[in-house]
Amino acid sequence: MNRLVTYVVRLIAILAGFIVACLAASLFVNLLFASTIVAIIPELTDAARPTLFVTVPFFALIVANLAFGAFLVVAVAAELLGWRSWLAHALAGAPVALYAGWRMAEALDAPDAASDPGLMLVTLAAGLVGGIAYWAICGRNAGLWRDET
Repeated sequence: MNRLVTYVVRLIAILAGFIVACLAASLFVNLLFASTIVAIIPELTDAARPTLFVTVPFFALIVANLAFGAFLVVAVAAELLGWRSWLAHALAGAPVALYAGWRMAEALDAPDAASDPGLMLVTLAAGLVGGIAYWAICGRNAGLWRDET
């Protein structure tokens, strides 16, 4: 019974880490685009802040939908191989985000978007941020459930 509780708690931690990673990546992209808009039109500074309360969770849902399959592969690898480094999780978040960006470009029927280097760099950076956020929630303890008796 104790082992079962350990597995359930670890699965909940992984899910919480995924949610926080998606929110962090979404916040990063939204802040990047909002700061670009405010740089172009400075009068929108006060108007841009409240919109983040709406756009960040909705964009996080889209990111979560697109990245979940790739995330599962990376999360299982991290748990089985015991990756506990923030750098390993950040570097693992990058291909997950690139895969999600590729899927989004495919879903929007915009194949040119997947070859745009600027957009892919933003996606890559969002994956790095998401990977570090995942590490902060549950990546630091990856694979420790195997050591418990």
